[in-house]
Amino acid sequence: MLAKKEITDKILSLLRTLPKDRINHYASFKDVQIERFLNPEKIAKISEQDLKLQYVSLRDLVNDKYKNLYKLDDKLLKPKGNPRYYDRILSEIKGEKKETWGDAIRTVWYGK
Repeated sequence: MLAKKEITDKILSLLRTLPKDRINHYASFKDVQIERFLNPEKIAKISEQDLKLQYVSLRDLVNDKYKNLYKLDDKLLKPKGNPRYYDRILSEIKGEKKETWGDAIRTVWYGK
């Protein structure tokens, strides 16, 4: 039982290091998981082996293991047909600049 408590504490500390979501969702992954791992009844139903696997998976997620393992090159991020595509999407998500109505129509019509 002590091992489950230690693993749960490690999982909770990792969850607390996750950044806040940029976009408000109906449910936040971070908040839902913290609530789940604070509930002792739910923890009792999970085996110790499953808790270890969840800890390892969450650690990989926090450390960006797969982002670093499978790096994207400029060929994918800036395709020849539309090199500003991903930059425009990210700027929209971050709220940096809004596309005007005319620019939006031009983008739909010409694809650039």
